[in-house]
Amino acid sequence: MQPLERDVETLRNIPLFAGLPTARLKLIAYTAEVVRFEPGEVMVQQGDPADAVYIIAEGEAEVWLADADGHQIQVATMGRNSLFGEIAVISRGRRTTTVRAKDRVATFKISANVFLDLVRSSPEIGMQVMTVLAQRLERTTALLQQHERP
Repeated sequence: MQPLERDVETLRNIPLFAGLPTARLKLIAYTAEVVRFEPGEVMVQQGDPADAVYIIAEGEAEVWLADADGHQIQVATMGRNSLFGEIAVISRGRRTTTVRAKDRVATFKISANVFLDLVRSSPEIGMQVMTVLAQRLERTTALLQQHERP
C-alpha cells in the first residue's frame, strides 16, 4: 500500500473524518504532515501561537495546564484518534495547554487553514468538533474543581 493510501485509510478510521468522501480524505492526507515525537517531548506549548491541529495516529500524550502560580496540572491523557490544538486554531489564539508525548507518538499535523476549511465546509465535522470541545470543557472543569478543593 502506498503512503498516501495508507494515510487515507488511517484518516478514514478516525471518527472525526469517518463520513468524508475519499477525495476529501486524500486532500487531508496530502496536505497533512506526519510528525513524530519521542517520550517526554513537548508537542505543543501553552501560550504559543497556533498554526495547526494534531490528530494522534499512534501512541499517547499527556495534557498539562499551568495555573496562575505556574504549577503544572495534568488535565488529560490522549490516545489514538484524539484531536488537539483545535481550540487555539478556532479562536485564532494561543495554545491553551502543553501537550507532551507519553511514549512514542505519531501525529497528523493539519494546518490551521485546512482545518478551518474542513469545519466550514462540513457541518458533520463542525458538530463533532463542538462535541469534542464540550466534553473536554466538562472534564477539565471537573478536574480543576477537584484541584481547587482544600
